[in-house]
Amino acid sequence: MSEQVTTAVEPKVVQKSHFKVVGVSCQTMMDERSIKVPRLMEQFHTMKLPKVKNRVNAPRSIGMFVDPPNWNESRDAFYWIAAVEVDSFEKIPQDMITKTVPAHTYAMIEYDPSLHDFDPYSYLHQWIVENGYQQVEGFGFEEYQPYTGQEGRYCLYLPIK
Repeated sequence: MSEQVTTAVEPKVVQKSHFKVVGVSCQTMMDERSIKVPRLMEQFHTMKLPKVKNRVNAPRSIGMFVDPPNWNESRDAFYWIAAVEVDSFEKIPQDMITKTVPAHTYAMIEYDPSLHDFDPYSYLHQWIVENGYQQVEGFGFEEYQPYTGQEGRYCLYLPIK
């Protein structure tokens, strides 16, 4: 058995161009997210994904949170979107949603739960503040190459200025 690393790979500041995603969403509170989000991700990847005909950049997929304005994690719900990138919003299955993710500067960290023993969200939030950046509120996303389940590795992107 390998020993888990308790500190992360050093976060990076990266530029990403805008991209379009298609997927499904659910609304959840923070205390329900560990049940609702994995269920949604699994349902999307096993049952909904085959319906997406204009996917690009496979096997990449996205898990995105979208917070309401002035979000308070103890009392406000947020949306989670399980999605894949597409080249256009044409021929989208009726039971799916679309979202354009804006071009932005992001703080990014690679996270592998089989190697790392820390919360990547808290770690990256702290790194952003300690390095003189300000987080842009409202959204962020996990990028999987590919999605392999809730114990799979991913890159976490939080928009910054």
